[in-house]
Amino acid sequence: MQCPKCSGTLEVKTYGSEISIHRCDRCHGMFCNPDTLALMRQDWMSEAVLDTGDPAIGEIMDKWDDIQCPMCGADMEKSADTDQKHIWFEACPNGHGVFLDAGEFTDLKYDTLMDVIRGFLKGRRPGS
Repeated sequence: MQCPKCSGTLEVKTYGSEISIHRCDRCHGMFCNPDTLALMRQDWMSEAVLDTGDPAIGEIMDKWDDIQCPMCGADMEKSADTDQKHIWFEACPNGHGVFLDAGEFTDLKYDTLMDVIRGFLKGRRPGS
């Protein structure tokens, strides 16, 4: 599959026996289904193994939000995390998965005081 943001290749990466995602070989964005994302949030150290990209690159890629699902080609919907409004991601309307830019999963996994400040500075996602 091709990365919907940078046209790199989405490669399968695994963590343990239950977690399998697609990670871009260039920008290190991650595409996974919502159930896998929930498992990743609970699993110790999954972010260190799976979210290996540079958050600064992820921040640049975050600005590109009109993307298509790499599985079905549908226009992905713009979303934001309900608790951490500064984390913006794209979700397939057909349920195939979500796309997180490099560094976003690590940020999503840990809710800190700095996240409250980031949410205030970044504001709500337009169109979500």
